[in-house]
Amino acid sequence: MQAEATRTALPTSTLSAVWYGTHDLRLEQRPLPLLGPADVLVDVVGCGVCATDLHLLDGSIRLYEPPKVLGHEIGGIVRAVGPAVCSVREGDAVALDTSVACQACFFCREGQPFMCPNRVSVAAGFSERTVVPESVVYKLPAGVPAAMGALAEPLSCAIHAVERSEIRPADTVAIVGAGAIGLLILAVARLSGATHVVVSDLDAGRRALAERLGATHAIDPTSEDMLSVVRSLTDGRGADVAFEAVGAQVTLEQAFVLPRQGGTLVQVSVPPTSARFSLPTYELFARELTIRGSFIRTTEFRRAVELLGTLDLAPLITQRFGLQDVHAAVEAARRRQGVRVLVGVERP
Repeated sequence: MQAEATRTALPTSTLSAVWYGTHDLRLEQRPLPLLGPADVLVDVVGCGVCATDLHLLDGSIRLYEPPKVLGHEIGGIVRAVGPAVCSVREGDAVALDTSVACQACFFCREGQPFMCPNRVSVAAGFSERTVVPESVVYKLPAGVPAAMGALAEPLSCAIHAVERSEIRPADTVAIVGAGAIGLLILAVARLSGATHVVVSDLDAGRRALAERLGATHAIDPTSEDMLSVVRSLTDGRGADVAFEAVGAQVTLEQAFVLPRQGGTLVQVSVPPTSARFSLPTYELFARELTIRGSFIRTTEFRRAVELLGTLDLAPLITQRFGLQDVHAAVEAARRRQGVRVLVGVERP
């Protein structure tokens, strides 16, 4: 009887911010799916406003068909679980790995689920609450606030990018852009043994945060030449690995010159689909460069959640908005006000 009473007491709807197309984001009540045996009902405490969300809203990329509830960087608290759920329980602080591959296509069977053409996003982060399968729910380490779970998804992408770069201990790393992804790459690169990490960003606050997270040099590109700084640290060679984490054509072209001969460039930002890169093909040939894209992640999410318990990443969350103020949150993210803007409901 008690279980039945709990089920009937569960909410049946949620306020959500629904994307209907370019510059069209609407707050509306939507029905919640019934809680299945292997499902988890999560109250959203914080959801990051990602560059992907901004590009969907301004029409510069089109990953999904509207209408759709946006938001995929989710931290929350478990409200209820189905009877078959065993990994989490009511009251747990969790992060959600919202991207689910089909496990049956060519790419899934090749161990590349991030390339799955049937991949779906199962959660709704710009919502009061969401119902998801247990398989995407990860309990946060003890003492980690639920809102920090919103950093698990971008941190997993940063881990993937660093592993794509094949950083070695004592490498010199250059990172163009100190937004959330650039700063998370910085933290993971330092964990991976990079000794010199040079970060470039226009914003003084982001440069200061980069230094706090372990950057050995944080430079203002309007007054310092990043290539000169990197070469001064490497006897003129250049960086072993460079990351482009802004998403603009000009910054990708700037990042191209940073790796040494035989070095690696990883493009990890989310550029508009219209962006183009003028590639100096002789340099690609003569410098024997490796250029890699880094899309999302493969199996890094669990490790990202574990790292939330050891890394001091709380300063990356610089603004928090209630769901009713989602439009203000989107505008703050678009204007690059702070580092990571969260939408959600504050809870103790």
